[in-house]
Amino acid sequence: MLVDLFKPAWKSSSVEKRLKAVTQMDASSSENQKILAQLAADDENDLIRLESIKKLTSIDTLHEMSIRHSAGSAGQQAEKRLNELMATAGLVTADQCADLLKRYPELAVRLISHIDIPSVRNGLIQSLPVKDLLPVLAETVYSDSRQLIAEKLTDIEMLESARKLLRGKDKNAERLLKTKIDEFRAQQRVHAENLATVEKLIEEVEYLSSHDWLPEFKAKVPVHRKQWDMLDFDIQADSIERYQKSRQVLDNRYDQQILIEQTQLSQQQLIVELESFVVDISSKDLPLLIETLQDTQARLQQFTTDWQLLAEKSAPDNVAGDRYQSMNNALISVSQLTLQARDILQKQSPQKEDEPELTGKLRVAQQLSEQSRQLSSALKKLHWPVVYGELKLANDLQAQLADWHKIQQEATTERQQKLDGLHKKISSIFRFSRNGNLARAKQFCERVDKGLQQFSGKDRLALDERFEEARKTMGEMGDWKNFATEPKYIELCEAMEQLTTSKKHPDKISKEMKDLQQQWKSLGNSDISDKYWPRFKLAADQVYQPCAEFFEERHKTRQTYLEQRQQFVEQLQQLLDGTDWQQDPDYKSVQSAVRSISDHFTAIKDVERKAGQKQWKQFSKIKDDIYSKLDVAYDANIALKQQLIKQTELLAQADAIDENLAKLKTLQIRWKQIGITRRNEDQKAWKEFKKQGDIVYHNVQQLRQGKREQTDQQLNAYRVVIKDIQKLARTAEDLAESDQQFSVLQEKYGELPELPPTLPEKLIEGIQRDYEKACAQFDDSHSRIIKNKHAKQIEMLRHKAILCEQQEALGSAATEQQLEEISKQWDAIQLQDKTLSDRIEARRNSAQTDLDRDAIAAQRKMLCIQLEIAKGVESPAEDKALRMQYQLEQMNKSGLGHQIVNSNEQLENMELDWLCMPGTEQGLQKVLNERFQQVFRTK
Repeated sequence: MLVDLFKPAWKSSSVEKRLKAVTQMDASSSENQKILAQLAADDENDLIRLESIKKLTSIDTLHEMSIRHSAGSAGQQAEKRLNELMATAGLVTADQCADLLKRYPELAVRLISHIDIPSVRNGLIQSLPVKDLLPVLAETVYSDSRQLIAEKLTDIEMLESARKLLRGKDKNAERLLKTKIDEFRAQQRVHAENLATVEKLIEEVEYLSSHDWLPEFKAKVPVHRKQWDMLDFDIQADSIERYQKSRQVLDNRYDQQILIEQTQLSQQQLIVELESFVVDISSKDLPLLIETLQDTQARLQQFTTDWQLLAEKSAPDNVAGDRYQSMNNALISVSQLTLQARDILQKQSPQKEDEPELTGKLRVAQQLSEQSRQLSSALKKLHWPVVYGELKLANDLQAQLADWHKIQQEATTERQQKLDGLHKKISSIFRFSRNGNLARAKQFCERVDKGLQQFSGKDRLALDERFEEARKTMGEMGDWKNFATEPKYIELCEAMEQLTTSKKHPDKISKEMKDLQQQWKSLGNSDISDKYWPRFKLAADQVYQPCAEFFEERHKTRQTYLEQRQQFVEQLQQLLDGTDWQQDPDYKSVQSAVRSISDHFTAIKDVERKAGQKQWKQFSKIKDDIYSKLDVAYDANIALKQQLIKQTELLAQADAIDENLAKLKTLQIRWKQIGITRRNEDQKAWKEFKKQGDIVYHNVQQLRQGKREQTDQQLNAYRVVIKDIQKLARTAEDLAESDQQFSVLQEKYGELPELPPTLPEKLIEGIQRDYEKACAQFDDSHSRIIKNKHAKQIEMLRHKAILCEQQEALGSAATEQQLEEISKQWDAIQLQDKTLSDRIEARRNSAQTDLDRDAIAAQRKMLCIQLEIAKGVESPAEDKALRMQYQLEQMNKSGLGHQIVNSNEQLENMELDWLCMPGTEQGLQKVLNERFQQVFRTK
């Protein structure tokens, strides 16, 4: 006992004294630091070890202790204290950090995470391998370190893991990680697109080099070459080799095809020249063809030579060959016809001057008959296809044949026509004599008498015989005509006299009078007509007198109407002359004025026919002059509308884009701004313009519908992932499984294509907000699972603490059966937390050992006092002094302003200490348990 009196308090066998000594020990003393290190390493009491560790200031000691006791609470406390020291500003210098790293390289991660020296942290981060940066990112509390680590990370898996670790902790670092992840994925997409582009070009060149040559290959090959040559990224060697192999074959085929096409093009050009020569030959007349015959033959020979040279390089296609041969044969045939026609025409002789006209014509006709036969035979041999149009040479020769035939016909028919004419005239003498028109019959007698001198022989005898008979008939008809027509003259006179008393309308009377006069005239001149003419004329004058008065009055009325219409002619003339047509007049007003004046003019109709027609022509001319001016505007305006129609057609044929509607609206506005047009043309143009406009509108509407559907699909893809995360947050039970599913959903969300930038910003922000909210819900669910799991572990710990109390109550008197029963119950309780399991196992193991139960009771009582202070509950009267002493010690240690914070973590640690602390005497244990639990349940 005396020995104990002289021992330092920290060496006392009493746990309470050692604990108090440690609590009061000055941590700034180096000697005390050695003592604290010894206690932390060797003391058998956990509380003393933990309290000693809290006062250690040696980083070396704490680090070695954390390694040595890594599986226990001492190691955890050493790590916690080590972190606190490193985070304390000014406690550790940069040089000390360098020295620590030499001796303990494994401290690099801890220094980066906790040291309060930015230069040290940044230097260590730069030197640390990238694979070791994630643990640092999870531990460090410094934003600049997080950002620097985020900048160093390049591997996509590490970036994803880092983003998951920092979710909700550091927005700047998380934003930087997201940017790098997005850039990496963008690079992946670009790389994939580059590979696809290379593969597509290789497949295309392989197809072009192996497939039978097609016309469209000519345009595709240069485009393909340009696309390959413009690739600005690295290509794998095997792909380049594969491409070059097919490219060489394709280039040879392409060059060969170009040679063939150039030859064929030369052949086509030669055919075009030959066609032009054919057209030139077809337009030349015979004299010009004869003059240029040698040049023509030389040109044909040159064409033949050039064609044969081109055919040796590349055989022409059937169509080109047939066209060349057809034109060549046609030109040869024209040359042959030219020679034959020249020879035939040289044989022609003109008519002699002293030869009688009729005889000369007959002789010339006989000569031309043989020449016509020869020329017709030559024309039949001509080979000139109709597709080359008309051949002027053939037309001229056909015209020559027609002229020769005409001369022959004229020679044979002229005499017959004159003979037939005289017979017709004699027949006319018979006809007019029998009809009583003796005057006309006498005229034809004179004409026949002159014409008889041209004929002789049988024709003359026949003419003389018929002419004598006709004159005899004319004499006989003159005698009885007077007898036959006298009653008709009397009848016409009586009818005219009756009209003088008629009450009919003057127009009708005038018409009937004119009919009677016409009948009188139709009877012809004779002696009897002269006898009754005065009577007939007197009656006609009496009939016409009232008609003349009526016609005079009507003439005045029509003259008035004519004058009225004249003012509109003058108005129209004034409109024409008074409008400044050079200064872009108001064409619409002019058009309206013309229509108004025309309506007023045409409304007045009853005018003299001749004067009215003259006036109408004048009015129409002025109107036409005005409309000729308006036609300029009509044509210009309808041309403008036609241009708008073409622009609308191009817009309808172009790819549909939203801007097309704005362009269409502009065209519609411009349409309305165009001036007057002809109504029929305007209606037709408007129908076409509206038709094309409807197509533009329909195309844009279809495009918008497609975009909406595509956007909805993209949005739905995002929403599906968000709903899946929300569902996972609601239904997650297993921690590992839910984390794996959440990682899959995050990856799926990250792989979704970017939303179109044209979407409303609020919509995109809403999607991102919903995603972040869903992730937050999962984080809450994740915390809930951990909390529930932790709560279950605490509950299991409570059950085991009860078993410990039972075993402690049995003490050394416990039987094997009782211990086995407790072991069965113990094993049935699943406590997976190793730290808690070790601590409760330590309590169970101490149940059968001899411990200082009084010291344990004191510890438990002190823990109750600490809980009562934390909860603000009064301690029992017998413990008030102990409570006051404890509070004073805490004030001395932490200052007057220090107060114990009632936190859930602190209360939970108190409960864990309570449950894992060895028990005291059974009766006292029950009392303390009730006291602790009552205060612990206080809110």
